[in-house]
Amino acid sequence: MPAGKGHTMNAIYNEDVDHLAPGDHIAILYHEKAEFEEITREILELCARNKWCLLYIARLPQENIALTLKGDLNTKEKGVKIVSHQNSEFHLNFSSAKNAQAYIRRQIRNAKDAGYSALCIIREVPPIGSRRSSQKLVGDMAGLEPLFDEKNLVMVCGYKMDLFPPHALQDVLRTHPKIILDRKLVGNLFYIPASDAMQYTLPSIELQHWLDTLRNLSSTSQALAETEDRFRDILENANDLIQSVSPEGKFLYVNRAWRDTLEYSAEEVSTLNIFDIIDPSSLEHCKTLFSCVMAGTDVGRIEAMFRSKSGKKVYVEGNVNCKTEDGKPQYTRAIFRDVTALKMEEKTRREREQVLDAVLNLTPNATVVTTPEGIMLYANKPARSLTPVTVREGVYGKPLWALLSPGGEEEVKRSIALFLEEGPDIPACQVQGCDGKAWQIDWSHAGFGRQTAGYILAIIRRVE
Repeated sequence: MPAGKGHTMNAIYNEDVDHLAPGDHIAILYHEKAEFEEITREILELCARNKWCLLYIARLPQENIALTLKGDLNTKEKGVKIVSHQNSEFHLNFSSAKNAQAYIRRQIRNAKDAGYSALCIIREVPPIGSRRSSQKLVGDMAGLEPLFDEKNLVMVCGYKMDLFPPHALQDVLRTHPKIILDRKLVGNLFYIPASDAMQYTLPSIELQHWLDTLRNLSSTSQALAETEDRFRDILENANDLIQSVSPEGKFLYVNRAWRDTLEYSAEEVSTLNIFDIIDPSSLEHCKTLFSCVMAGTDVGRIEAMFRSKSGKKVYVEGNVNCKTEDGKPQYTRAIFRDVTALKMEEKTRREREQVLDAVLNLTPNATVVTTPEGIMLYANKPARSLTPVTVREGVYGKPLWALLSPGGEEEVKRSIALFLEEGPDIPACQVQGCDGKAWQIDWSHAGFGRQTAGYILAIIRRVE
């Protein structure tokens, strides 16, 4: 099919009537009058919400209940003007395509002058004769394309299918970018811009095949839309910060966790550049990473510091990669974890260790600070040198019995439990050290301030 000049095919076929907008040209294919009235009623509500002026061109006077309730024919009430194909005004203004275009332009201008944002025309199309030329219909439509390009007009044409021969309905499909079929708004796969279609003779294809194709596309696209909604729901409700950025640095997508953490609304995000949310301390680092990602380089796991709208620093770590097509970057995909709390905890632990270093390194005995479960948080230098493993890897997070010969775990646990129950006046814990010699462990409460409250101080001595 030739590329459209006045309209573009929607990426999503199945839409709500609420998605109609100025510039749209739609055909309603219906069987029962009640179906057309129901759709008409929805469009009336849409006109009221969007402040569109409605021009209704009725096939017969007083035929559409939804419209005739708005006022008498040939009158204008609350933004609704109704004329009939049997009315002299219609015949005068629609006697030729040129007259019709001039009339519609006047109506658009009048609507704008009256404060409406656009003109919406709903037309009940009368039966088209079986000898009506396809090129004549196409030619009429070609003259309307500039009106749609100006985004001031919505036109909805109703076709009662049993009143039209198949070839006429095929022309309808060729000349309307969108179709309402079975009460569903679908992008029309068979649409050809009239200005293009006039350049060649249009072939005839079995109509039912066209309708079945549109129905199948509608069902398929609805299933795809539901799948897309599920994936979007997963992304929106993820705890991680998820973002997608264009090569120019504009945000294409951010999820709820991202917006909540960085304190921006969806509207504000649309005005941001990726570097607007980078803390100055990470700016040069992130600029280098961004260039590498856009070049297709695998940068591995990255760390950065973001800055929220209020100036709060947010430490993140995660992965970023880039979608490319024909070797050109299209957008980045990034998932970050907010590790601010972990960074603060790590900073607090380092400060605590500095305090403990200053105090515990004054004693020549091996001294260890543990949790009530016996997990080591800190060890002074004599304690760290008890085994090659702790000299090499440190002690943080390891159990106290890692300093001992295998088999000492139960005795250490028993002694800690007794200490927590009865206090420090208990016998020393007798164990075998990693050097094979007898050691004893004396317990006391760690008392170096609030940061060590609840911890246990273990003093380890060799038994001479």
